[in-house]
Amino acid sequence: MRTIILTESDLIKLVRRVINEETTNLVDFVETLKSRYNMSDELVDFVVDFIEKSDCQKIEFANFKYYALGLALHNGVLINNVVLNRPLEFALFVIFHEVAHQYQYKKYGKEKMYELYNDEISLNDGAKFMKEIELIADNFASRKIRQLQKMRLIDGRFISPEFYKNVPELQIVNLIESLRAQLSSRNITSPDDISNYFYNSIKNSI
Repeated sequence: MRTIILTESDLIKLVRRVINEETTNLVDFVETLKSRYNMSDELVDFVVDFIEKSDCQKIEFANFKYYALGLALHNGVLINNVVLNRPLEFALFVIFHEVAHQYQYKKYGKEKMYELYNDEISLNDGAKFMKEIELIADNFASRKIRQLQKMRLIDGRFISPEFYKNVPELQIVNLIESLRAQLSSRNITSPDDISNYFYNSIKNSI
């Protein structure tokens, strides 16, 4: 019989994860990151803590059917495997950006976050809201990157991208209009059904 000795720190972490609902796939997600990059224990703890505090229900790396770096839904986050081919700092930025949306789901609620995909608000208002939440997520991720750089846990020369700063609002209007048409043709209206549709539309099971 094997005896496992837990340090006080290990015990505190274990108790916290038992009390709080643990994010599904988080262990596998972090192990994938660690196997690809040279990450210190302090950096790993930072990433894990950030994800857990967002109340993210599930997080995973996956092959995507279409080009996108990530997908944030009210019940989880998907990160495209292609991100793992980029430097650690870029991968962390994408993760922070997508997980930042989990904080937005907490703030606004899934009904508010998904209403831009139905006719409850105009296309222009939906586009404004989408760009706003994406810009906030970019800014949030940039702050986390700078925090890690000040802690000397990642390369200080990395400059965070600005994914949505220069995206024309008309481009977002066209995207929302296309997504609304897809959902309407399938009579998909509830937040859970919208989430399932987006998940199955982008994740490649192969």
